[in-house]
Amino acid sequence: MRLFLTLHLCLTLLAGVGCSREPALSVEIPWAMAGDWLVADTHSHTRFSDGSLALSGLVERGVSSGCDVMAVTDHGDLDRQAATPAYFAAVRAARKRHPGLILLGGMEWNIPPYEGREHVTVLVAPKIEEPVLSGLKRRFEAPGAQAEAALQWLEGQAPGQDDVVLIYNHPSRKVPAVAQSGEDLERWRGVSRRIIGFEGAPGHQRMNEPGSYRRPGLTNDRWDPVAAQIGGVWDQLLDQGEDVWAAIATSDFHNSDMDYSPCAFARIHLEVPERSARGVLAALRAGSFWADHGRLLDELSVTASASSLPASISPGESAEIPAEDSIRIGIYLKRGPGAEGAALHLELIGNGRSGKSELLEQLTLAPDQSGGSWALHNPVPGADGESAYFRLRVRKPVEQGPDLMAYTNSIRFRLF
Repeated sequence: MRLFLTLHLCLTLLAGVGCSREPALSVEIPWAMAGDWLVADTHSHTRFSDGSLALSGLVERGVSSGCDVMAVTDHGDLDRQAATPAYFAAVRAARKRHPGLILLGGMEWNIPPYEGREHVTVLVAPKIEEPVLSGLKRRFEAPGAQAEAALQWLEGQAPGQDDVVLIYNHPSRKVPAVAQSGEDLERWRGVSRRIIGFEGAPGHQRMNEPGSYRRPGLTNDRWDPVAAQIGGVWDQLLDQGEDVWAAIATSDFHNSDMDYSPCAFARIHLEVPERSARGVLAALRAGSFWADHGRLLDELSVTASASSLPASISPGESAEIPAEDSIRIGIYLKRGPGAEGAALHLELIGNGRSGKSELLEQLTLAPDQSGGSWALHNPVPGADGESAYFRLRVRKPVEQGPDLMAYTNSIRFRLF
C-alpha cells in the first residue's frame, strides 16, 4: 500500500487560529502503481447460447491470443443453456485444464423491461457463481421482471463488494437516442453501485459497421459514442461527479466471421491487487484499467500530481487540493505490435480548464518517443461544483479505416 502523507495547512493569525482543509487522497486504490498487470476479455459466447464454439474451444482461443483473464458470458434467455449445471461443469473443467488462466463464469443478462434490447454483463466470484447466476436467470429473465428488484436481489446475494460486477454492454447499439444510455445507467446505479459503467468499445469488430451498430449510435473509430464523443454521455456523468468507467474493450466473441478471438484485437489491461478472480473484480470496480484495440500498446501509465500533494494519483483515484494549485499530467507508454515505428497522438480530455468537458491538450509522440506531460494552473470545477476530472485517449491514425485507439479511465481532483 502506498504511503500517502498529509500536509497540514493550518495558519496562525494575529486575531486567532484558523485551519484550512488539507490536501489529501480522497479515493485511494491501494495497489495503484504497484499491482500486477493482466490482459482480459470480459464478454464472450459459446454453444451454451449463440456462439459457434464449445466452451473449451473458446477458452483455448483466448489463451492462445494472450488472455490472462476471460469471462464466458452466455446469454441468460430462459431457452438458452447459460447458468445450467452443464455450463458450470464446463467452466470448472476449463479452469482445471488452464490453471494459469483466471476464468470467470458470467452471464449476459437481458436487463428488463426492454424485451432483450439492453444487455448487462454479470461477473461473479467463483465461490458464489452457481447460486447467483442460476438464481438471477430463474428470477429475473422471466416475464414481468424488474431491473430494480434484480439489482436489490443481487446486493443481498453478494455480501462482498468485490463479489459481483456489472457492465452495461454495447450501450448505443439499439437505443432510440444515445443519451438514453446515460439515463438508464444513472437509474440502475441509483439502486446498485455494482454496475461500474459502460462497455466503451463493443465486440463484433469484424463487421462492416463495427459493433453491428446502427443509427443514431454508430461507433467512432470502433468505440461506442458514449465513450468516444467528447462531451457525450460518459463525459457528462464524469462532469457531474459520477465515477463511472468506460475503458472497456471486448470481443463479444460469437464466431470468426463477426469477431476477433478474445484478447486478439480488443484488450482490457487490468492492474490487480492479486492474481485471482477476486483481484480482477476489485480492479474492475476500482477503475484501475485501460483498454486498446489492435495491440496498439503494451503499457500505458497516466499519473496526475499537484504541487500541494506529496504523491501522484492514477486512474480511478481522486484527491482534494486547493483550487489555486497546479496539476501536472504525466504519460508513459510502450508501443505494442500495432504501433511499432508509428507516431501516436495523445489527447487529454476533461473539464478542469473551463468547467466544461472538452479536448484540453494534444501531443504527438514521434516513433522514438514514449511519453510526455501537460500542466494546468488554477483548475476549475465542472457541473458538480466541486471537482475536475481528466482522462486520456491515445490515437494511431489509420489511412484507410478507423483509427486505432486506447482509452484510460478518469482521474479526479476535488477543489477547495
